[in-house]
Amino acid sequence: MDGLRLPPVIEEVMDPADDICDLKVERPGIVDMLTAKERESLEENDEKEEKEKEVEVGNGEKGQQEEQGEEKEVKVEEEEEVEGGMLEEDDLEELRSQVLQLVLELEEAREVSQQHEESFIELQGLLEDERLASAHQAESFTRQIQRLQAQLHSVQEEMDSLVEEKESELGEVQEELRSAQEEVLVLQHAGEEAAAERENDIASLQEELCRLRAELQRLRTTAQEYELEITTLRAEISLKSMRREGETDGEVSQLTAECHTISDECQTLKDENKQLSHKLQQLQQQRAGSNDVYLALRGEWDEDQKDEGVGQDEESVKAGGYMTLSQTQGGQTQTGQGGRLVDASIQKNISFDGKPITNWNGGPSEVFSLRDQLRLAEERASQVQRQCEGLKGELAELQGLFDFSQKERVELEQELRHCMVELERLGGRKSQESEGGWNLVPVVAVAALVVLIVPSLSRAFT
Repeated sequence: MDGLRLPPVIEEVMDPADDICDLKVERPGIVDMLTAKERESLEENDEKEEKEKEVEVGNGEKGQQEEQGEEKEVKVEEEEEVEGGMLEEDDLEELRSQVLQLVLELEEAREVSQQHEESFIELQGLLEDERLASAHQAESFTRQIQRLQAQLHSVQEEMDSLVEEKESELGEVQEELRSAQEEVLVLQHAGEEAAAERENDIASLQEELCRLRAELQRLRTTAQEYELEITTLRAEISLKSMRREGETDGEVSQLTAECHTISDECQTLKDENKQLSHKLQQLQQQRAGSNDVYLALRGEWDEDQKDEGVGQDEESVKAGGYMTLSQTQGGQTQTGQGGRLVDASIQKNISFDGKPITNWNGGPSEVFSLRDQLRLAEERASQVQRQCEGLKGELAELQGLFDFSQKERVELEQELRHCMVELERLGGRKSQESEGGWNLVPVVAVAALVVLIVPSLSRAFT
């Protein structure tokens, strides 16, 4: 707005210059009337005015220059009017030269003012362009701010919807976690019960094993006694063979009694062998039944595992692996106990090597502890698997020994029947027909029978 008020000032500055031109035309008549003193004073005033004008031009104050020029011209006119015709021609020439100089300076001032006016107009145009550019920029900034506010509002709405969705998902996950914790508690309770039952079964198996070891030791001592008796019988037979002439009747009675005792002992051994075979059959039947129970329980376990999440797949596989080991161990338990079935809950046991199962509250430490327990369970399962394989090998060896003893028993029974037939055939003959030689045959047969039966039985029980 200040720049718009400058052109009138420039016009005011230009008006005195026109007055000076008018004075230049009127001055020839006035100069003649000036005196010498008046010319001196006029020159001094002109010099002062020139200095002031130079200072004003140097400072760029155009308005003040024009006003001082008007005042100077007014003073000159007044002095010229006062001093009238006292000027001489020399002074007039000097004044003319000064006026011309002032006119030149005024022209220079006009040029400078025009330059300043042009620069002002140019600056005013630049300022207007800058103002328009700033206005356009402000409008663009306003539109961008509005657009960003709209985007921020939409983002806030999306964030609110996402927060609600995540809260609902979190609630569902917490509900699933709660149900999983309840299932874990149920499994822990079942595992503790199965572990207690397993400990009881182990204790009973240990007692049964001790009893069987004691019985085996007794059979070994009996076999040693039989061997000792056989050696004594052989010695007696050798002695009696040398003394059979005088002691035939007593030896026959004694050998007959010994044959009866040996027959009784053979019968008892047959009965024990039958009992052992019956027990073995029962164990095989119980083993087949336990396999059926295991298959049924395994099917139920697989159906339960299909309904559980991904987080329990690893536990189900490990539990299934341990179920197989528990079934094998259960079969060995039934063999050792002589027909006592193992409870089905042992097959679902998840052993943690005697460590108590802690409640899982959903934290990372509980997850790591469960992983450690599962790792220990795998190690324990592998160890039990190795033990089961060893027990299977021992069972196969015992089965082979049992089959071999059965085969030998059949052969010995055939030999015993043959010997009994021979004894009955020889008993009807006369005593004088080499009675001593004929009596040695059943004695030797019975001794051979004892020698064959006792080692086979000792091998079967070892």
